[in-house]
Amino acid sequence: MKAKQWKRMLAIGLSAVMTLSILTGCGEKESGNSGNADAAGETAKQSTEQNEEAEQTESDKPDTWIADRTIVMQVYVDDIGYDMPDNVNDTLVMQELTRRTGIKIDVRYTPGDSDSMVMAAQLASGNIPDMIVGYLNDSTRKEFPIISKAAREGLFADLSEMMKNTKVYSKYYEDGYLPKDTYNNIVFRDDFGGAVYFLHLQIQEEDRSAIWDPNESLLGGMYIQKRIVDDLGIDPTSIRTQDQLYDLLVRIKEAGYTDDNGNEVWPMGPRYWGGNAESQELLAKNDNWGVSDDYNITEDGKVLHEAETDYVYKKIAFYKKLLDENLVNTEFFTMDATRTEEVSKSKNSAIIANVHSYVDVIYGNEDWLPLGPLEDIDDFNGSYYKGKNGYGFAAISSEAENPEEILAFLDYLSTYEGQLLIYYGIEGVTYDMVDGYPVLKDEVKEKIEAGDKEYQRDVVGARFGGDGLLALEFLVTNRNNIDNFGESRPGIGATATFDRAVELATEYPREMKLLEGLNAMAYLNTEELAEVKANLELLNYDEMLVQAIFEKNDAEVTKIVENFRSQLKAAGVEEFEAHLEEVYAEDPSAINFIPHN
Repeated sequence: MKAKQWKRMLAIGLSAVMTLSILTGCGEKESGNSGNADAAGETAKQSTEQNEEAEQTESDKPDTWIADRTIVMQVYVDDIGYDMPDNVNDTLVMQELTRRTGIKIDVRYTPGDSDSMVMAAQLASGNIPDMIVGYLNDSTRKEFPIISKAAREGLFADLSEMMKNTKVYSKYYEDGYLPKDTYNNIVFRDDFGGAVYFLHLQIQEEDRSAIWDPNESLLGGMYIQKRIVDDLGIDPTSIRTQDQLYDLLVRIKEAGYTDDNGNEVWPMGPRYWGGNAESQELLAKNDNWGVSDDYNITEDGKVLHEAETDYVYKKIAFYKKLLDENLVNTEFFTMDATRTEEVSKSKNSAIIANVHSYVDVIYGNEDWLPLGPLEDIDDFNGSYYKGKNGYGFAAISSEAENPEEILAFLDYLSTYEGQLLIYYGIEGVTYDMVDGYPVLKDEVKEKIEAGDKEYQRDVVGARFGGDGLLALEFLVTNRNNIDNFGESRPGIGATATFDRAVELATEYPREMKLLEGLNAMAYLNTEELAEVKANLELLNYDEMLVQAIFEKNDAEVTKIVENFRSQLKAAGVEEFEAHLEEVYAEDPSAINFIPHN
């Protein structure tokens, strides 16, 4: 069914449930309904037109009303920018948000070589709209130096006093609510003199990061075809070292398996989302010494870049052996995302180097099983957790009109009522409340299970467990899906689509271990190390490794590595490492090193 027809049908149901239509212009769109349905649709249209024409009085406005305005937001998030409806304000969710708050949104996205580069260029021009939104897991992200510089230059509004009067963001002032990095390095930075310029988004209300919850956890890593596991009679969880992985790849090669198209299978295929230089870390897990932005600390307290150790040569030798014996796809590092999806789905890869259980190639069938995972340098093959963390940020322009209204809108999105709307849509239309929790209607479940993106994103505009509209969910903080909605992934618990993902996470749980601290590069963001930072950011260790891996001449391999070591030294790496040693000596939990000699 077309989106316009769905929208009209939902408008009819909505007007019956809520008495006040939240739809605009639906009567002008064609529909296959007749009789009473047409009459109801015409009534909905007339009611909407009357509401649009009539001036809303103060008594008509709900308690959640903020202002009659459109907030213009520039997003530097490709997942949002490439997946927006034609008109987000026409979705059921946004129309209901507008009814409650008066707010509409204008989401803008500018493609470029990278979101961070586009951000840097636009902030440098000083011309930004009401607010900006971007990625920001923590203060180590490459975006943070860009936005912190813009903040010091006066581009963003100070939100400190406004936040204290909000329902949700006032929690950021509570002791222990924010992660240490968020509190000290992003929101309440000392060098901002008490001002607050950034809202760190997606903070969890309760820290459940140490719990392996099959309903929540992404079971990522290597996956192997089940038919190969059965044929070879292996336990996929027993593959824990690089040597064991190598032996398995040899057995797969000797067995001569073919894919769905009759082509010979590559024992090891690239990551599902496209090959890249960083993929070198995937299979050489035992030799990944530089665990924190390529740095680590020895047992005697000496910080070194991985390139300064023998592990650089161990990694190169391991991959060269795999390539020389045709055990790994020759395009492992370079294949584009479209083709990596194709080779995964056609089973041209006996093993996918990296994918997770919430990708349809995995949850859509029972053809794949988790392999490993491999042990790291600490002989640990589970998952590390860091406690609470953020995912994105929002900043309001210092030139924005009435910035308190923008903050109030963001605050409302993160209330229980706002999140319920964003995740589930409209009560009585897309979900019903059952025993205090929202449960999606059967027809909505069918749409989700069928992968009907047009319905989920363009018509309703809800998130629906991670497969609908992202733009609003990205702006949420104070998340607590278990307590609020009775399920960790809103909407997913009511559908059968991801049963396989939950089943895999239940059958193959990962041991959890706390690894505190920031990545090493976070400690380059000081004025004293500004020149060192600029120099080091010009060097790309991963690309050097790949170049050396494909070099046939061993003497040239040595030359490539030694040249990189010289570049590190010239860039000032020793000064940076000395600084890291001081930080670590004062507080070992400050950097996420795994000490290894």
